[in-house]
Amino acid sequence: MSLSPASRPACCPPHSSAVLLAAAVLLLGLSSGCAEKKKPAPPVKPTVAAVLAAPKAEEEKPLPPPAPAEPAPQAPAVEPLAKTAPPDEKDRSCSYFYFLWGQHAELETKYEAALEAYEKALICDPAANFITKKLFQLLLNMNRSKEAAAKIEEHLVQHPDDTESRMLLAKVLIRDGRLDEAAEQCRQAYALNPKDTMPLLLLSELHLLANQDDLAKNALNNVLAVDRSSAPAHLLLARLLAAEKNFAKALEHYQQAAELNPAENLRLELAGLLARQKKYSKAAKIYQELLAADELNEEARIGLIHVHLLQGRKKKAMAELRRLKELAGDVERADLTVIKLCIQWEEFGKAISLLQDLLKTEELSEARYLLAALLFQEKRHKEALKTLEKLGPGAKEHEDGLLLRARTLQELKRPEKAVKLLEDALARPKPPGPDLYLALAGLRQATEQDESAEKIYQQGVQAHPRDERLLYEYGLFLDLSGKKKKALTVMRQLLKVSPDHVGALNYVGYAWAESKVNLNKAFLYLTRAKELRPEEGCVYDSLGWVYYRQGNLGEALKTLEEAARLVPDDPTVFDHLGEVHLTAGRKEEAVQAWRRALELHRAKTDQGGRRMQAREEAERRRIEEKIAALKEKP
Repeated sequence: MSLSPASRPACCPPHSSAVLLAAAVLLLGLSSGCAEKKKPAPPVKPTVAAVLAAPKAEEEKPLPPPAPAEPAPQAPAVEPLAKTAPPDEKDRSCSYFYFLWGQHAELETKYEAALEAYEKALICDPAANFITKKLFQLLLNMNRSKEAAAKIEEHLVQHPDDTESRMLLAKVLIRDGRLDEAAEQCRQAYALNPKDTMPLLLLSELHLLANQDDLAKNALNNVLAVDRSSAPAHLLLARLLAAEKNFAKALEHYQQAAELNPAENLRLELAGLLARQKKYSKAAKIYQELLAADELNEEARIGLIHVHLLQGRKKKAMAELRRLKELAGDVERADLTVIKLCIQWEEFGKAISLLQDLLKTEELSEARYLLAALLFQEKRHKEALKTLEKLGPGAKEHEDGLLLRARTLQELKRPEKAVKLLEDALARPKPPGPDLYLALAGLRQATEQDESAEKIYQQGVQAHPRDERLLYEYGLFLDLSGKKKKALTVMRQLLKVSPDHVGALNYVGYAWAESKVNLNKAFLYLTRAKELRPEEGCVYDSLGWVYYRQGNLGEALKTLEEAARLVPDDPTVFDHLGEVHLTAGRKEEAVQAWRRALELHRAKTDQGGRRMQAREEAERRRIEEKIAALKEKP
């Protein structure tokens, strides 16, 4: 009879050491035999980038366990162990027994069986923290991140000083998009152990994701105050400073990072910054050192070519370019690589010249589209149009070329030709991508041809029923056209395709709040939208409006004030604030909020087209009537 964790009793019997030992030996044999066939993946080296991605389960077929030479011994029936049993030596033996079973099952990717075994091991010995952490990791491998987060949070209540588990929770929260909560866990972990720089490194990454550069710099400087030898901190700080064009300081940190970690990509970044600082000799030296180690290093050779060109050493640049072409084996591809590097360095004139030379000898669709895009960017619209007209229908970039042609025609004040171009593309037997539908519908909307625009949206959704952008833009179009019920239907259809689409969650939640229906569900939708996009002011406005409809004036006021902080130029937020103040009996505050809404509506009226002007004027009249009615009341 074979043993499995599912068939075992909840604990081991008293006086069963011999049975346990025999089972443990058997398990160790099974584990080692299985490991020979399929060893577990080695642990990933902890880098800042790796920390941001929680581990995922391996998608492999489970391996059958090797048959033992003799039948496994069967443990006698036992009484269940009470969860409150003291963790004596026998309990630890029982715990280790199930821990071995869990390891064996996990090696075979039988994750459910492993989970059950680890849970039984913890019943035997609740204080076995190493098993607790093994269970956390297993849940993550099973993609059960919410359950893992809940268990880690429960563990931290009992063990608040466990910084390792706190950082694991931060990673899980990041994977679920709960960045603010993850940042708080990093802060707590750092407070518990100020000598550990990993929480601060991860915190700096979170600040960068939220575009909070100053906070990121503070975190990185704190890392370096603790550990001057942190190469990741020097590198991240160097990139931040380079983005701010503080090249002198950036260079210092790049050099320190390169000394600590002479990795190829880091030295390439340093050489690039030296070239931007016109320190050509130092940049060339780095590129030459990299090429001495690996002459096939394409990026280093291109960098060296660029440095030679900047110094006016055309012969040396051409020699290196010939060498690059010899090594690459694809001359045109090598030329394109050089051109893209020029674009990256914002040398657009040089890139245009090189592309024109390349197209004289070889017709490459990628080069042609790239040239047209650069000409468009440089406002050389007629040249861009002429270049795009030669981009044939068989080219991979053909559809992108059509979109750029339409935009170019609009810039040249030829909207009719732009419309005709896109209509011809949509009339072909094979449906184009969603971008063409969006572009043509947008042109129709701009000229207030709503009926035609709606038909184009319908065709697009029929051709691409799961495209999120098409569904969302179609829903917004219907809302602006006054077809709010139909818009709500489309947005709910979008949520079936993408349940976490923030725009759709916000639209549906707000629509229900306006209609005073499904308020509890609207609250759930908007709470989820806030978790996904914690700095989105319109979501706070919608959530505040739900609180108001529910009669929770305190939360409504607090949430709407946060919305006003995030989007201070949105008149709807101040209109809602006025309603909340009025309901709370604060007439002066209500009038003040509505006057602010009027100012913002006037600004929008001045900026918008004819349709927007009419809509803004209607909103202004509505708010003016509310203020007048309030003044008439005693």
